[in-house]
Amino acid sequence: MSRRYANPPVIEALCEVYFRGSAWDATVPGTFYQRVRERFPKKGETRDFEIEVGFSPAALSTKAAHPELRSQFSREDGSRMIQLRRDLIVVNQLRPYPHFEEWRPEVVEGVRNYRELANPAGIAQIGVRYLNRIEVPSDTVKMEDYFQLYPEIPAQLGAMHGSFMMRVQIPALHEDHQLIVTFGSATAPQAGGSTAWLLDLYDIVASAEYPQIDAFEKPLDEAHENIERAFESIITDATRALFGEIS
Repeated sequence: MSRRYANPPVIEALCEVYFRGSAWDATVPGTFYQRVRERFPKKGETRDFEIEVGFSPAALSTKAAHPELRSQFSREDGSRMIQLRRDLIVVNQLRPYPHFEEWRPEVVEGVRNYRELANPAGIAQIGVRYLNRIEVPSDTVKMEDYFQLYPEIPAQLGAMHGSFMMRVQIPALHEDHQLIVTFGSATAPQAGGSTAWLLDLYDIVASAEYPQIDAFEKPLDEAHENIERAFESIITDATRALFGEIS
């Protein structure tokens, strides 16, 4: 059974679905907005800039590559957002983070709406990501008291460390997924007296196992299970106490 917390450390969760072969045109974002405007009345746009890097014997060259316009629809309070462009939809959940069971239907409906409007040929990749900010009310902390994943410094170097960042790919519960963990120091409140970290859990599954859109919900649930398992394996009971575990 999943653990529940009164104050979960999630500052952002997102699900991104990359499609292939979408029948995209300028009317899709507007029609999509009409479907969701009661829940997501605020709208805006941004551009995704990509950089192409070229190598030759003479020199290294870079250039901006065809920026894509991304539409954004969000709640009045900014706690949830849907973003879309050709072959991509992203559903973001910011604080306050609800339980997965509450956020999941929004993701599923967003993918369903995209499918009906853009008629993609299939799914290229699914990514689910949880960014957690964990703060301990002390400026001196033993990492092993709160985490089971942390940098270890040789005794010859003093066994102490300051700010850090580490990234590792770990085995996922569902083998067709890639699970990437990024863990590092975060800026503590200016008032002092506390220490903070960011724990970023990113699950990716490519289309080899789930090429059809109708199969989307299975890898979504598997990704969440992978992330939840990793999160609970990384933290300790002392960390859970900070979040107010609900029995």
